[in-house]
Amino acid sequence: MDRDVKFALALTMVIGALGPMGGNLILPMVSVLKNEFYTEVSMIMLSVTLFMVPFALVQFFSGGLSDVYGRRPLIVAGLVIYGLGFILASMASGIWWFIVARVVQGAGNALAAPVLIAVIGDLTGIENRGRWMGIYSSALRAGIAVAPFVGGVMAYQWRILFVAMGVLSFMVAACSWICLGKLKGGTRTRGKLVTDLKDTVRNKGVLAISVAGFVTFFSYVALMSITSDALTSFPYFSDPNSVGLILSVSGAVGIVSASIAGLLTDKFGRKMVPATGAVTAALSLVALATVTIHPSPLLPFYYIPNVLGQNVQGLDPQTYVFLFAFQSVMRSATAGVFVYFLVLMGIMGLGISFIWPSLLAFSVEIVPPHQRGASAAVFNGTRFFGYSIAPTIFASIYLRAGLDAAFLLSAVMLGLVVGIIYLTAGNYAKTPKVYEEDDM
Repeated sequence: MDRDVKFALALTMVIGALGPMGGNLILPMVSVLKNEFYTEVSMIMLSVTLFMVPFALVQFFSGGLSDVYGRRPLIVAGLVIYGLGFILASMASGIWWFIVARVVQGAGNALAAPVLIAVIGDLTGIENRGRWMGIYSSALRAGIAVAPFVGGVMAYQWRILFVAMGVLSFMVAACSWICLGKLKGGTRTRGKLVTDLKDTVRNKGVLAISVAGFVTFFSYVALMSITSDALTSFPYFSDPNSVGLILSVSGAVGIVSASIAGLLTDKFGRKMVPATGAVTAALSLVALATVTIHPSPLLPFYYIPNVLGQNVQGLDPQTYVFLFAFQSVMRSATAGVFVYFLVLMGIMGLGISFIWPSLLAFSVEIVPPHQRGASAAVFNGTRFFGYSIAPTIFASIYLRAGLDAAFLLSAVMLGLVVGIIYLTAGNYAKTPKVYEEDDM
């Protein structure tokens, strides 16, 4: 592997990390944005969903377009639009302006995301593809880990943070245009685009891993969203910094473990590693459900605003002092739960990180090279569609049944991932036709 290839792969990892940063920056600042825009938590969760909906849908086409027009144009265009979305969000004066800016961010990110997977497939061989997909997963996890921490620290300066992210996206776009001129893609005619997409959608292996990806992201991302609100409410009353740390730990663990999972994938195959990860994550969620203290939404305590470390307007001094004292006592009483959440969220992140390298590698190995973009698009689009709808759907479950019920439901869903891997993708992987460049 020569120096130019290694640099292209390294730049791919950087671009990959930027995407989840944009999606997850707002998770620890849910209550801050709720107060800033004078809205409800459901509207902030809607901004998460409407970031992910275009991100999921546009991907179904962007990967195939890179097979026709080349990898570099899609990557650069995506980064520019992504950065523009950050700049627009930083100027938002109301919740709907903010939501529209998030839609722009999601669409820009979608142009590049599946193309990055195709690039890794183009530049690696089957003997080391699992390793590089693991490193790519580590980059994504790095973005997931860093985003809540940075978002928590910068919660009250979020506009400055969004401007900085926009400028960074423009800089990476310029670097990509200069340095990624030799990437593959652009080998198919426009007339073949629809045919390739149809062939990819009909591929049973692609469909199987896409469903597994959908269920995994659906269960994981929903919990990241609702846990943020739950931990800042009765009885925990945590501050955004503490919530950011808890949400970051699962991604932080995955930074290292995803690379290890990639190496194990090359050694032990595409089936055992992700199944082990899904079981580990499911068990950690069951454990989380047993330590969760979540009140019924019918109790008036649920609606008490969190005044610890947050700007809450409209409260008279006496009420503020009373709430501050009451919430300080509650935070001290539930301090032990913070440790449980920190450890178990880390174990969940470990399990989730073992799922992705196998599925990513599989997504570019069961189709011909000229369909890698389309295959990556179907897989990535499907799994991120689960990401997009999860916060809204799980929010209603969380508000009606509690955080513990959401944890248990997610554990059951991850159990389904094990079944999908073994019964469908696992069986297909026993004797796949693995395509390499000489099959073009």
